Amino acid sequence: MIIKGDRKSGVPIIIENGAVKKLNRISLNEKTFNEAWLQKLIYEHANLLPVDKIEDGFSPLIPLGREMSTSAGYIDNLYISETGNITIVETKLWRNAESRREVIGQVIDYAKELSKWTFADLDKSVIASNKLYQNSTDNLFTTFKKYNQLLEAEEHLLIDNINKNLKRGKFLLLIVGDGIQDNLEEMVDYLHQTPQLHFTIALVELQVYSADEKQDSFVVIPQLVTRTREITRAIVRIENGDASNIVVTIPKEEPKKQSGQISARATITAEDFFEQLKKNTNKSIVEFASQIIKDAEDAGYLIEWNSGSFGVKLPDPIGTPINIGLFNVDRNGLMYLAFSRGQFEKLNLSLELSHSFAADTLPLFPGLKQSENKPHIWNKYPKLESLQPVYEKFTERLKLYVSQIKEARMKSSEE
Repeated sequence: MIIKGDRKSGVPIIIENGAVKKLNRISLNEKTFNEAWLQKLIYEHANLLPVDKIEDGFSPLIPLGREMSTSAGYIDNLYISETGNITIVETKLWRNAESRREVIGQVIDYAKELSKWTFADLDKSVIASNKLYQNSTDNLFTTFKKYNQLLEAEEHLLIDNINKNLKRGKFLLLIVGDGIQDNLEEMVDYLHQTPQLHFTIALVELQVYSADEKQDSFVVIPQLVTRTREITRAIVRIENGDASNIVVTIPKEEPKKQSGQISARATITAEDFFEQLKKNTNKSIVEFASQIIKDAEDAGYLIEWNSGSFGVKLPDPIGTPINIGLFNVDRNGLMYLAFSRGQFEKLNLSLELSHSFAADTLPLFPGLKQSENKPHIWNKYPKLESLQPVYEKFTERLKLYVSQIKEARMKSSEE
C-alpha cells in the first residue's frame, strides 16, 4: 500500500535582521529554468537528493556524470556510492505532459540497458560525459577520487562491486522534478498494483522558490513525495537483463535496537561472503572471520553486510539512527578500518579519537602507514592472517576506542 504524505505545506520565509520575507514558489508553467539547469543543480549538489531516506547503501551520492549515453537514450544523472551502488536519475519539468507519461518507462529502460554493461562500459561512459561537461578525460576512478579517497588496494573491490551490481541490475531509480503531479503518482500506484511488474520507484520533488524579485536567486527544498515501506527500502533488480523479469528486494524491517543490543542479518550476502572467503583463503581464516562476528555480537556491535564485505559498527550510544563504523572484513581475507569521518562529523565527535585508534593499532601490522589525507585509516589492507596473532591486542584497543566514543556521546547529551 502506498501512503502519500500531505504535501499542502506552508510557504517558507527568510528572517534577516528581524525582517520577514516570504518566498514565492516559481510556477510549474513558467520557463525560469530548464531541465539542463535541474541536471546541473543535482550534479553539483548531489546531497539535495534525500537518498539516505530511501536506501542507506546508496548514499552518499558521488556524481559520475550527466547525459550518460546508452542505447536506450541518455541518462540525465548517474551516481555511485562508496561501495559501488548505482543510482539512476531521470529529471523532468512537469509542465511537459508527454514527459510525465513516458518518464517511468524511460527510467526502467535505462536500468535494463545498464544491466548489460560491465565496468569497462561504465568507465567509457564516464570519460565521455567528462569530455562533454567537464572538459577533461577523467575516468571513473579519477572522478571518484575527487569526492572520496580511494586507496590502491580498494580499486579491485570497487570494480568487483560495480560489475556485480550491473550484472544483477541492482539500482536505485529516482524521478526528480520541480513538481510531482497527481497523474504521475497514480502511475506509480498502478505499478504497485501490477504484481507481474514487481516494481518500486521513488519520486523526488525539488520545490523551487524565488528569493528575490529578479528571480536570479533561488531556494530549493527537496521532498520525497511518495513514501511507502517499499520505496524507502526497495532495490530494483533486473534478472538476466530482461526488463520483463523485474524483482524488487525489500529488506525486512526490524524494530529499532536500543543501545547495546545485537544485530546480525543472516542473509544470502553472508552466505556469498563465506563461500568466496573460503575460495580466496583457507578454512582457518573462515573460522577466524566467524569468530570476529561472534565476538562483535557479544560486545553489542552491529554487523552490516555489504556486497563484498561485512562491517562492524557501534550503535550511537544515545540512540540516534547513526551507526559508527569500526572496521571491515572483505571476502578476499583483508581487513581495514572503517571510513567513519562522516559519522563522526554528524555526531560532533572529535576526529582525534579515530586518528588515535588508527595510530595505536598501526604497530600491530608492520609495513603500514596512516593515510596522509585521512589519518583515521591505513594506507593498505592487512590480511586476516596478520590480524590473528595480534587479535587480542587489537580488540583491547577497540574496547578503549568504543568507551571513548560512548563517553563523548553521553557528555554531549548532557550539555
